[in-house]
Amino acid sequence: MADDKTTGMANPMLTIFGTCMQMGADMMAFGAKRLEKDVAFQQALLQAKPQDVPHLQMEFWQSVMEDYQEEAGKMMEMAHKAGMPEL
Repeated sequence: MADDKTTGMANPMLTIFGTCMQMGADMMAFGAKRLEKDVAFQQALLQAKPQDVPHLQMEFWQSVMEDYQEEAGKMMEMAHKAGMPEL
């Protein structure tokens, strides 16, 4: 069996493995950012007036949905570029 150097072709498993590693790193960074936002939300709730709580909650959950939607889009784009099957 010819190696990659003689065929001039890249090993597709290396591409997928590299993408999986990048996806894992991105998910860890995303989790850290979300955790920071969660803590900030808790601090804001502790300092808020009761009448401001519903608005803070609405903003928080909108932010959560937007963040997860954006992250899912990034993951799908990375997977597509690496040639992974559609999920």
